[in-house]
Parts: sequence; C-alpha cells; structure tokens
Amino acid sequence: MKPALTSMLIATGLLLAACSAAAAATSPTADPTNTPAPAEEVTPTSAPKATEYTIVTLLPFDAIPAIDNPEFLTAAQADEEYTPEEMVIGVTFNGESRAYSVPHLSMHEIVNDTVGGVKIAVTW
Repeated sequence: MKPALTSMLIATGLLLAACSAAAAATSPTADPTNTPAPAEEVTPTSAPKATEYTIVTLLPFDAIPAIDNPEFLTAAQADEEYTPEEMVIGVTFNGESRAYSVPHLSMHEIVNDTVGGVKIAVTW
C-alpha cells in the first residue's frame, strides 16, 4: 500500500474513532444529566496513539455503487426535468462542461467520468 494512502487511512480511522468516542461521551446513556463534557485541547504530545482505537466498518465494501458510465440530458431536457433551484456540481475541462445533480449524487456519492479528455471522479 502506498505511504500516502496508509497515512490517509490511519487519519480517517483516528477521526472516526474520535467522533465515536465523543458521541459516546455525550450520549444520554453516558451522562444522565445530558451535560456535554468540557472540550479538551489536543496537542501533538497529548494526541492518542492509533493503536488505542478500533476502526468500525459501517457499510460493506461497494455498498454504494459509483456511476461509471453517466448519461446526460440536453439543456432542454434538463429544464423540463429539474427545477431552477436544483443543486448541481458543475465542472469544465478543455471547453467541455458537465453538471451533476446533487440529489442524484446523494444516492451514489461518486461519478467516474471523462470531461474534456480528463478522467475525473465527482464525489458528494
């Protein structure tokens, strides 16, 4: 595994574990008065070691399928299909533009596409 990817996975695991620990500490069952614990400053010397946390997998591998061959509407079709308030992520590369519907991305979270000859991944 590449060092950058390993570092990213460890950092993600630390973040998830820290969020889980914070959620558990402030949950109604952990504190009957439901009073949030005071925030503590985390410094490089006080940061917990990676081995102190367990990474929890919430979804199985490939549980949310990516869109690998996106299909697009013409501008006229999009005007009929979507409201003007619809949020989109827009990209332009080498004079070619695309718009990706945010509500549609919420169901898939990633689109692998080629725009203007450039391979991209659009994530949400």
